[in-house]
Amino acid sequence: MIKYLQLIITAAALLLTTGVFAHQQKAAETTVLFNKNSGQLEIMHRFYLHDTEHAVQSLFDKKADILNAKKTQQQFADYVAKHFQLKTLGDKDISLTNVGFEVEGKFFWVYQETQIPSAVTGIKMYNGSLRDLWPAQVNMVNVEGKGKVRTLYFSRDDEWLVARF
Repeated sequence: MIKYLQLIITAAALLLTTGVFAHQQKAAETTVLFNKNSGQLEIMHRFYLHDTEHAVQSLFDKKADILNAKKTQQQFADYVAKHFQLKTLGDKDISLTNVGFEVEGKFFWVYQETQIPSAVTGIKMYNGSLRDLWPAQVNMVNVEGKGKVRTLYFSRDDEWLVARF
């Protein structure tokens, strides 16, 4: 009985300390969706909350609170918007509208959109979010709604990457 109780206590202690050993993922995922139904190009950026908590304290203020402060959430959404850009294959800027942001579970989401460019056969992208803070940061972008899904990985010194349809 005592060994059983010790086992339960040990297991409980391990579960309680798991958060202490949590680490930054240094990875984010973006979906660029060509939504034929709405005629919109919808962009959804997903960041691990743990990463954003560390990022906002480095970027804005050591007391910045991504979980509870709308001001910090807006600052981070603006930061993401500044570090994500689209162009046509002919190097014409594609202007994006910031739609919103939210905390959902263990993720922080940032949403943008624009009208789908006419006769688009490909798209150029830049995704520098958090790469200015952490050289190991990898930003994966899935492009959907134009045939097969295309995936781009932004890491290290990657600037503009291209997805062709």
